Amino acid sequence: MSVYTLGTGGGPIVSSSRAGTSTAIRVDGATYVIDCGMGSIRNYRSHADWGELRAVLLTHHHSDHIYDLGAYLVTGWQVPGESFTRPIQVYGPGRPNRMPALDRKHEEQIAARVADREMTSTEEIVDALLDKVFASDVVIRMADEGRDEPHEWIQAHNIQIPEPVRACAVENRHPEMEPFEIYRDELVTISAILVDHRLCFPAFAYRIDSRYGSVVVSGDTAYSENCVKLAQGADLLLHEVIDLPGILATFPDGPTRDGIEVHLRESHTPYSEVGKVAQKANVSSLVLHHIVPNTPGAADLGAMLDTAREDFAGTVSVAEDNDVFEIGSVKLQLAGTETKRSLV
Repeated sequence: MSVYTLGTGGGPIVSSSRAGTSTAIRVDGATYVIDCGMGSIRNYRSHADWGELRAVLLTHHHSDHIYDLGAYLVTGWQVPGESFTRPIQVYGPGRPNRMPALDRKHEEQIAARVADREMTSTEEIVDALLDKVFASDVVIRMADEGRDEPHEWIQAHNIQIPEPVRACAVENRHPEMEPFEIYRDELVTISAILVDHRLCFPAFAYRIDSRYGSVVVSGDTAYSENCVKLAQGADLLLHEVIDLPGILATFPDGPTRDGIEVHLRESHTPYSEVGKVAQKANVSSLVLHHIVPNTPGAADLGAMLDTAREDFAGTVSVAEDNDVFEIGSVKLQLAGTETKRSLV
């Protein structure tokens, strides 16, 4: 069981140092991808081929987590020698039951701001990619190259939150709950849980269990007891992290900066807290990824590493693109060059 950090940067920006957030987990030749950040597809093909891909999981629908989704889905669709060998399963959030908001008054304010705009679901996103965005490409290739219907190769699923949880986009966005299974094959079991990404609802963390061990990917979240519960005893926790002063220093003053500061402060986990998550979850190793700010030299990576180690007794690493973690052997292949990192 191996973990590949295909993209380690967070936020909807073009970075010269990190691809957008994406993680591949390989088990006995099968590959499962969590999130599809900008530029990550190139790194995917450095580590795995399309015939190995079985599932794509989206933690939530912010653009920096789905930029390359269409590329992942269309590029492996019946290209000679570069093709899926089985239908690819895509899992992610469904459409919220209401416009996410902090309370009912806030819900009214948001409705006035967004007017007729609506949120969407994973199934609708995949349908739009295949039937609208890439419609001309699909039709021409079906007609000209004899390819099959792409929906036979790409199957999307909205994750159904268990009804007893009573999750709600306004009154109950981050309820205490138990992890629940969303996918299983002969190699892995994948479980999900709701995490706290402010108004981005639903937002999920995922756990992949195999006979070799377990990996948890936090998705985007503030400190979350649900994430702690999901990660209990895992071999490896990949957790998002933010250097809030670092990212704010990259923004000019003004109302836009003020608005995004609230989002960043309440939606992400500062490096002063991320070690506490790993310690409470009793994981073996902590890997910091989805680094914000995602520009060279803007995040204090040394402070992230040192602070996490103060709170967490296990091994810690700050991930760079194309790092490889071997589960069960404590083996790490470092690919990044921005900073020295260590698992000890």
